[in-house]
Amino acid sequence: MENDLEKMKKTMPYTVPDGFFDMMEERLMQETVTIKEKSNLRKIVLWTSLAVAASLALLMVLRQDVFQTEESSFEQVEIAFTQLSDTDQELMFDYYDEIEYLDNY
Repeated sequence: MENDLEKMKKTMPYTVPDGFFDMMEERLMQETVTIKEKSNLRKIVLWTSLAVAASLALLMVLRQDVFQTEESSFEQVEIAFTQLSDTDQELMFDYYDEIEYLDNY
């Protein structure tokens, strides 16, 4: 059996097109660059998302303070309104009705 192996030709039975390995190397390099670009893009998207989430969280905290301030200021307006005379309160209602009427037209 050893003699049979020695009698066989020691050439490759397969061939590849010219420039195949050069082209393969170039394609691998392109894929590597593409993978790095995708990785960088993912990092950018992640950090941007985190920044937006942090900004929204901060905005929500600040907005709570604003709403509390508005409620307290509305209470102050209500207290001031009740301290007006009946005539002044009536004038305020009339003025409000006029503004509402003008806004509709």
